[in-house]
Amino acid sequence: MSNACTTLVDDGIIRGVIATVDCQTRAYAEGGYLALTAGSSVFQTALTALLTIYVALIGYRMLFAQGHARLSDVPGIALRIGLILALVTSWSTFQTLVFDIADRAPAEIAAITSAPMQARNDSPLAARPVERLQAAYDELTLTAAAYGQIAGPDAKYYSSPHAAAAEAVGLATGVLFLSSAGVISASKLTIGVLTAVGPIFIILALIQATRGLFVGWVRALVAAALTTLVTWLLVVLMLSVLDPWLATLEDQRRGQTLDPQTAISAAALVFVFGAGQAALTLGAIVMAISFRMSGLTRDRAADGSASTNTTSRADALSGMPQPSRAERLAYELQRDFAQADTRSRAAVLAATASGPGRQVSVTLEDRPRLGDTYRRPVVSARRVEGNR
Repeated sequence: MSNACTTLVDDGIIRGVIATVDCQTRAYAEGGYLALTAGSSVFQTALTALLTIYVALIGYRMLFAQGHARLSDVPGIALRIGLILALVTSWSTFQTLVFDIADRAPAEIAAITSAPMQARNDSPLAARPVERLQAAYDELTLTAAAYGQIAGPDAKYYSSPHAAAAEAVGLATGVLFLSSAGVISASKLTIGVLTAVGPIFIILALIQATRGLFVGWVRALVAAALTTLVTWLLVVLMLSVLDPWLATLEDQRRGQTLDPQTAISAAALVFVFGAGQAALTLGAIVMAISFRMSGLTRDRAADGSASTNTTSRADALSGMPQPSRAERLAYELQRDFAQADTRSRAAVLAATASGPGRQVSVTLEDRPRLGDTYRRPVVSARRVEGNR
């Protein structure tokens, strides 16, 4: 444990876990990034090789009119290369654009969204959800201990109402920790690990064959960030609902007038919010999976070869990019030659089928017409004079 994080020990289980994980995750992410980008010659060599291959492929496609590479794409390509170099060579840029957005932004958005609800709460801990969460955990722990003391050490949950209340509140304490500090800490750890190895996936975005790994990395970051966001939102809502019940439990515990029904009801509310947290976490994962980056994952060369089998109207409707001028010219020539050959064969067959007294001759017309071939075969038929 680093020296900056040692002061967080024994600061309350929820407060200490969240603060310690946040501190260690940030230190781990920065250290891993710097060790990978600045201290590894293998990474620098791989980055140089991938950039060379990427530029060579772009130049080859532009030189031989392969795929959909155009000169108008050069500014976008240069911007992509510059952004990748900035992200894999500067921790301050990477921290601002990647780590802070995934780690800090969800908590700030949750605080802004929950501000009206917190303003209606008269508790001095209303503006500090971590403190409120720690206070709720402590109260449930003390309440479970009080009910357990009344029920006795050997009591079972079905033996008396106080034993049932002690069992329910004790279980609710664990659910409260897992559905709040547990989920938030797991999300932060995920963000830290993905950030530490982020430069590897960023340079993989250059090559089409490995671009899917980059998209998967982005989706994992989005899933972790969304999980943190929905967890904080639900924590604030849960604390707002639980505050009256916790105040009642505290009054009953101090006055030695414990009501098992109140404790069981408060525990049931914690269970409900725990189930809601599981559903929201699953929803965040589904939302992250549905995230698309079509501009990166589309194989433009494959789209170009597929577009030669459809008309330009179908291409526009399907959203595929239009072929290059060289591809359109080759396609038009092939189509015109095929149509001319089909017409000439049909004319010969028609003239032959008209009767034995007709002679068919095929000549080439040198007059070019718009949309036709350069030399269109013209079929003419004349009657053969002879004995009838």
